[in-house]
Amino acid sequence: MSILRSVVASIRVGWYREFNWTNPFLGFSMRTVGPLAGVISASTVYFVGASAAARFMPSQLAFILIGAALYAHVAAYSWVPTLAIAEGKWTYVFPQVYISPHSSLPYLTGRTLASFASSTMTVIVSLVLSFYVLSSIFHTNIPFIVTPISVSLLFLAMLVNILAALGLGLLLSAYALFATKFEWALPTYVAGLLMVFSEALFPVSSLPRPVSDIANVLPFTEFMRASRQAMIYGNMYSYSFYLGLSAIGGVIFLAMGFLAFRYAENRARRLGVIDKKTA
Repeated sequence: MSILRSVVASIRVGWYREFNWTNPFLGFSMRTVGPLAGVISASTVYFVGASAAARFMPSQLAFILIGAALYAHVAAYSWVPTLAIAEGKWTYVFPQVYISPHSSLPYLTGRTLASFASSTMTVIVSLVLSFYVLSSIFHTNIPFIVTPISVSLLFLAMLVNILAALGLGLLLSAYALFATKFEWALPTYVAGLLMVFSEALFPVSSLPRPVSDIANVLPFTEFMRASRQAMIYGNMYSYSFYLGLSAIGGVIFLAMGFLAFRYAENRARRLGVIDKKTA
């Protein structure tokens, strides 16, 4: 119960931190601008290039629209554990959590779940707005399947993806415990790689082997595929298959992240490096 209370308290702290301790409506509006701009920019680039080549397809536009929106969603909360440590070290918040006799995992998990909740709302709003904006600008019917079932399946895929995202966040956090430089930049670098390897904007089959083979089995790639099956293609068999692979990969990522973080945390406690801020 103490772990659950810690997670709930951290969710509350993370919720206010996500909105920069300001009015929730104002913070929510500001956080929506980024994903919305990213989705519209990616879709516009495709529309201009495909139209110039006379190869524009509404289904491909829907593919990119879903991928860009969900990539922004994953990028918004999977890096929270690393950033929570980095900002906490500089603001003397994380050492107060760190010196307790318990692991800081409940704190990082709560922060991640709070970011997941806020980014889920912002990505849904940005997805809806971009759908109507792009439909009116490009004068095309984007083939989305919008039903209570399809939306529920999309949300289920987003919930399953928490496993992989939290696992990745803990893997990066294991580095952030010891880092004195670049801990802020590391999530940005990984986010760029994830955009390429997760099938966010284009099929991973277009990548050279063996890179495409690795990208093909990542849980983030399976999450993207399951989400597109729910919202574009509507194939329940494929959706279940991709969702199952995403869950299996997510469990593996979470186990790797948990083991790496616990080892790094115990070692960092012994070495006393949490207050170290200079190389």
